[in-house]
Amino acid sequence: MPKSFTLLILSIVFCSVSFAQKTTVKGRIYDSSLHKGLAYATVSLVHEKDSTLVTFGRADSAGYFSFKAIDKGTYLLSTSYVGYLPVWKKLTVQAQEQTEFIPDVSMTDLVTAQNVTVVSKRPPVTMNNDTLEFNSENFKTQPNAVVEDMLKKMPGVTIESDGSVKINGQSVQKILVNGKEFFTGDPKMATKNLPADAVDKVQVFDKKSDQSEFTGVDDGNTTKTINLKLKKDRNNALFGKINGAAGTNNRYDAQTSINRFNNEEQVSLLAMANNTNKQGFSIADAMNFSGSLARGLRNGGGINISTSGNESGLPTTGLGQNQQGVATTFAGGVNYNNNWQQKTDLNTSYTGSDMHLVADKTSNTQNLSATNSYTKAELSKTISDNAQHRINLSLDQKIDSSFSLKFTPNITWQNTGSNSSSSYTSVNSNNVKLNEGTTSNITNADAVNFTGNVLLRKRLAKKGRTLSGNINTTYNHSQSTGSLNSNNVFYDDNQVATDSIINQINSRNAVTKSYGANVTYTEPVGKKSLLEFSTFGNVSIGESVKKTYDKNTGSGKYDIFNTSLSNDFTSNYTYSGGGVNFRTNQQKYNFTVGTALQSAALKAENNTAGINIRQTFTDILPNASFQYLFSRFRNMRFDYTASTIQPSVTQLQPIADISDPLNVTSGNADLKRQYNHLINMNYFAVSPENGTNVRALVSFTSSRDAIVNADSVKDNGSRSSKPVNANGVYTLTGNFGYGFSVKKLKSRFDIGSSISYNRNIAFLNNEQNVISNLSIGPMFSWNYGIDDVIDIHLSSRFSISKATYSLQPASNTNYLQQTYGGDLTYYLPWSMVLNNQFNYVLNSGRTSGFNTQVPLWNASIAKSFLKNKRAEIKLSVYDLLNKNIGITRTASQSQIVDQRYNVLNRYFLLGFTYSLNKSGLKQMGPRIMGGPPM
Repeated sequence: MPKSFTLLILSIVFCSVSFAQKTTVKGRIYDSSLHKGLAYATVSLVHEKDSTLVTFGRADSAGYFSFKAIDKGTYLLSTSYVGYLPVWKKLTVQAQEQTEFIPDVSMTDLVTAQNVTVVSKRPPVTMNNDTLEFNSENFKTQPNAVVEDMLKKMPGVTIESDGSVKINGQSVQKILVNGKEFFTGDPKMATKNLPADAVDKVQVFDKKSDQSEFTGVDDGNTTKTINLKLKKDRNNALFGKINGAAGTNNRYDAQTSINRFNNEEQVSLLAMANNTNKQGFSIADAMNFSGSLARGLRNGGGINISTSGNESGLPTTGLGQNQQGVATTFAGGVNYNNNWQQKTDLNTSYTGSDMHLVADKTSNTQNLSATNSYTKAELSKTISDNAQHRINLSLDQKIDSSFSLKFTPNITWQNTGSNSSSSYTSVNSNNVKLNEGTTSNITNADAVNFTGNVLLRKRLAKKGRTLSGNINTTYNHSQSTGSLNSNNVFYDDNQVATDSIINQINSRNAVTKSYGANVTYTEPVGKKSLLEFSTFGNVSIGESVKKTYDKNTGSGKYDIFNTSLSNDFTSNYTYSGGGVNFRTNQQKYNFTVGTALQSAALKAENNTAGINIRQTFTDILPNASFQYLFSRFRNMRFDYTASTIQPSVTQLQPIADISDPLNVTSGNADLKRQYNHLINMNYFAVSPENGTNVRALVSFTSSRDAIVNADSVKDNGSRSSKPVNANGVYTLTGNFGYGFSVKKLKSRFDIGSSISYNRNIAFLNNEQNVISNLSIGPMFSWNYGIDDVIDIHLSSRFSISKATYSLQPASNTNYLQQTYGGDLTYYLPWSMVLNNQFNYVLNSGRTSGFNTQVPLWNASIAKSFLKNKRAEIKLSVYDLLNKNIGITRTASQSQIVDQRYNVLNRYFLLGFTYSLNKSGLKQMGPRIMGGPPM
């Protein structure tokens, strides 16, 4: 977008409001029978001409309300109150800078108004206890818009670049459709696929935790939730859309969303196919198959397990717009919900995908050492295929009013194939060659994973007295085959070369199983407190067999068994314990304090090397939380937890993996578990009527016996590494933000910053290396909109990073990334929409050749046509300037990596979208009983 055009728009906006005089509107809402003020009634102000929302708020305890900075014009004032008929009043604001008092608004309760049959449209916003409710007809969207487009128009709602939703600065973690899960685990499935015109109400609330809802005592843990309540005609209808597009460079993009709702029964089908790196719905629920041993240990008592060894590994790739490389994706899913007699609630879904990814990378790696730092330049190409399928099911059965059972199994199976090749050269600080080589690696793997959980809940006679039990099991079976062919050349001080050639095949077969259970009993203490007693236990069993064979140059066959790269081991990990918590919930505050005692034992046997590993440990894990409620919209929270990270079996095995001569890794039988302390402090304040919010989050993590790496670097550039324990590792992070609306500018501003400081310990050639990373990320965004005319979103982000190394101060780095973005949508005559998206990324402080300036401009123009505008044709262009480049930088304890990778460049798409809706598209939502505009 030209700078002059942006400045012109800004000038028009600011000039148009700089001469406008503002008025404060005040009034009172009262009960028509009792002639008393209605405390905290909801009041909204909309433009008379198009009913677009100007502002909203609540009356005070006496029924008085006030709206500030109102422009000259004609409005409709809407008042609503639970149990009363809504009222609409016409209001004209004069061109004088003053306070205008309007006549008292009289509201009639539903009992008195039984014989009244006046019909009027609903108020745009209502507040019912802790639920904020938006009525959809007051937030107009273009034909074929999805829910995401409607949410953007609602006060306090912002949509991030990745599609995630925030309300008054808080992230929405769950989105329901008619109170039911929609493709469990991914809120964006609903916002990006359901049509906006199907929604009747958008209900926003803080969902209490399952434990709070079960015991009746609030534990302070809530989830920001949106419930999309559909229009009545969509509760028994078929609706959705079909879209297809094709363009230059053989690019294509097709997707469909079809929904069939029949009251309690909901069926939704999603499908997509494209080669544009587009992700119509999340693939994030795919398992990474790092072994159910790791997952099983996360189920109780604050235990985690390190999986850096990837001991039964089948990694997966989650694709998205920022994917490194270019992907071709085919994916689909089905979601089914039903409820029978309010006792049986079923939710099940299936998702499947098939992805082909091509990634070309150029890397420059600065390997850090106090005495012999060196740089490695590498070219690589990877072609990978990933097919995966997943079935989720949740069955919640109410046996009676006090007893229920919930069964949540899921199964995932996956197949991956990868073919990669690379070449590299390493030189020291004097530009003398240390090593060079080529590598070719082919891997094929498949895996199946099953998890099952049964939750039994029983409310006893006394309120707050409950008994619940949880039984869980996991099963993972993964198999893989592969080949490795590498030729590595090492040079000594006299540039004499020594070859290291690897030509081998390998196979792995791994099975992990775990079984666990826990029981929780709560006993009320007074009316607002309870004691919670729990006990838990788990056993995880793993078996893994890896076989490696080197090529026999005499026979030409792979028949030489490589004992150093083969491994046959079994593991048995058990833990058990119990805990007690005291929880209280008062009017202004709630807190929890408690502790758990945990005992664990690990037995592992390496049958190939004859190594036995035995570890036992017992830990006390305290926890505490405190939340203070200054008001409904302002609170502060403090949390403290302790947890452990148990080293993986691979990390404990003192066996060297020499498959990569440049990077040899081995385990450490003396490795201890890591003990973590985590402190979180969170402050949040919001004013829905004024559109302001303040948020502050500070988090501190300290680790005792942290698992870190000890590296040894040779003069020829080869490195050997093993895990060790160290103290003095901690991380401090903060996130701060302030958002506010300026009604006279029709704008919303958000400013904030993230900051993090990490202190890590590493060992390099037996010397301790203290590594510090400081990162600061200020941001700013501005949103401006006039319904049916223009929407503007401008943003800027900065990422300032500094890394220091105590052993290599000459390698200390400072680098900066600046990102400027703009998104402009123009609503033109003849049902046309023009959109421009522009992002400009500037990198500095990196290795030569990686300091890039990347302008990325995407544009589209769309026109709606046919009856009810059910069809749309759209021409779009990606990377209009043909300047897109993929750049990343990562800094670790031993190296700094700058990388360039292939991305999508300029292409054009011509697409067609058609709505399948069989119900009335023109309906603006139901009419309800109420008073007419006056």
